[in-house]
Amino acid sequence: MSQIALPLEIALPDQGGGYLVSDCNAHIHAQLQNSKTWPNGTAILIGEKLSGKTAIGRAFIRDTGGLILDDADHEDDELIFHLWNRAKEEKKPLFLTASLPVAKWGIALPDLKSRLAASLLLQIGSPDEVMIDGLLQQYFAKRGLSISQDALGYLTKRMERSYHNVELLAQKMDKIAIERKKPITLSVAKTALLEQQAGS
Repeated sequence: MSQIALPLEIALPDQGGGYLVSDCNAHIHAQLQNSKTWPNGTAILIGEKLSGKTAIGRAFIRDTGGLILDDADHEDDELIFHLWNRAKEEKKPLFLTASLPVAKWGIALPDLKSRLAASLLLQIGSPDEVMIDGLLQQYFAKRGLSISQDALGYLTKRMERSYHNVELLAQKMDKIAIERKKPITLSVAKTALLEQQAGS
């Protein structure tokens, strides 16, 4: 399954896809190489918004030909159960993504509940410094921009570690840089982080 080397080599979705891999999600990347060993042939990936579930899912489909259901925690029992049976009939691995733990999906069908409980559960942890570095580089690379290494070093050690926060901070730096007509420098990074921490 493809991955993006960190922190220097950034591959964009329209150039072949992939997803960033660091210590915080390396266990997930490793499990996706061995879908034939999954209990019940099913894996459930739990992760916060913007944590890379969609990119991982795309890579899973491309590399295994398996079936996937995004946001499974928002789907009804019958749909999940139908997809489960289809995966078994077609002898394909099934990959479910969600933001909530399975216990909070509100599953009513006993058979489905027991099957999900016996499936492989994967959870994306909070982004580490390497992941934050890569996500920020990726954000600006997609826009034909770059962020200085000193700005990256400053932010990765000080910012709140959440995927959503990385996105918000990147957007704020982008806005400040446009207003100042400057590249993404340490000064821009410091201003953006101070504004974000102040809630402005």
